[in-house]
Formats: sequence, structure tokens, C-alpha cells
Amino acid sequence: MNNFKIVSYLLAFFSGIILIFLIDFDQPSKSVSTQKSTNITSQINTSEPVATFPANWTSIRPSSSMRDKEYVIKNSVGEFNLIVFKNIGGSTEQNITRWINQFSGDENSLLPFQKKEIEQSGKNFTFIQNSGYFNGGMGQTKAFDNAGLIAFIVEDKSDIYYYKAVASVEILMDSKEEIISTILSSNL
Repeated sequence: MNNFKIVSYLLAFFSGIILIFLIDFDQPSKSVSTQKSTNITSQINTSEPVATFPANWTSIRPSSSMRDKEYVIKNSVGEFNLIVFKNIGGSTEQNITRWINQFSGDENSLLPFQKKEIEQSGKNFTFIQNSGYFNGGMGQTKAFDNAGLIAFIVEDKSDIYYYKAVASVEILMDSKEEIISTILSSNL
């Protein structure tokens, strides 16, 4: 009987450990403040829709089965990956908060925290940018300083797409306007 109890306790213990890994333990404990938000509408030129992605965006096989698409974007400063998720778990706000909480320390004045919601062509776009010390996570496990985030969450009638790029602030800034105009004008 004692062996049965020990086995039962061990199974319960290991089941708990497995659940911890299955549940996103990166969930935020604080809410995202939009007080520092600024207006990006003036930075966005949506008058000329883009039917395809720019030539410097190379589609690659996603490095994880959780990713819908993945692009390598090359610019004059370097290159970085833009990861696309589709219909992932958690609400829009939970994902935004998780992404913001992956950063700590002082933000870079070139890429301060910003959150902007835009409704266009029957879709809801949420633009997010942030910078600081990237603590790692979500497939980008390497932590580094002077990191930046440029992301979009795009909600249409049936699907939610999550576009996320994390790289050095300098590399992201060289492609920021291109990312904004491409996502806002592309057909998903």
C-alpha cells in the first residue's frame, strides 16, 4: 500500500511540473499602462496598399510549430526575424502584457513604449513598441540590452494574427516604417 501511495504522489508531482510547462508561466502580473502611448497615425501612410511583402522580407520555414509564418527582414543595419502567430491562446491584452513584461530597465528614447489601436478595412490593428533590456522568452530565449519590440495584433472577423519582432533598437528602427506600412496594407 505504501508503494502505491508513493507512486501516486510522484505521478501527481510530475503531472504538476508538466502542467507548469504547458501553462504559460510567463503570464504577466501587472497590467499594461497606455499612459505613455503616443499617436502613430501621423507616421502611417496607408494611401498606397501593398499587395505583397517587400523584397527584403524572406519567408522562411517557421522554427516552431506554434508559428504560422516567419520572415527574415534585412536592412542597412542588419537582419532580424518577424514571427507570425495565428489564433494563439490568451486574450489580446494578455499577449500584449506578456510581451511588454519581457522588457525591463530603461527604455531607449528612439523606441519608447507605445500602444495604438487602429480600425481599418474591417480589421482591428493594435500596434505595440517597447524597448529596454529583453529578458528572453517566447522562442527568443537570449536576453540582451538595448533591445526593441515592434509588434502588431491584427483581428479580423475570423482570425487573430500576432506579428512580433525583437532585435536591437537600431536594427528595428531602420525597418519600423516599412513594418508598419506593410502590416497595415497587406492582405493577411
